[in-house]
Amino acid sequence: MSARFYWISFLIVMGLTILISWVKQTRTRKEFSIILLKVTLGFVGTVLALWGLSNLLVALGISKSGFIL
Repeated sequence: MSARFYWISFLIVMGLTILISWVKQTRTRKEFSIILLKVTLGFVGTVLALWGLSNLLVALGISKSGFIL
């Protein structure tokens, strides 16, 4: 994977974190860190779920290998 994908992922996570922090009007660094952790875990979980779904579709013969990653 190229560095571009890491930068895009970083910008998505930080953008969502800042947006949620602004909506919830968090004030402390601890609250911001908790939101950052939740957004990061959600993003990683979503990516892993998509990767697992693509592997399942390949195993079932519905799709070809490498159609997502």
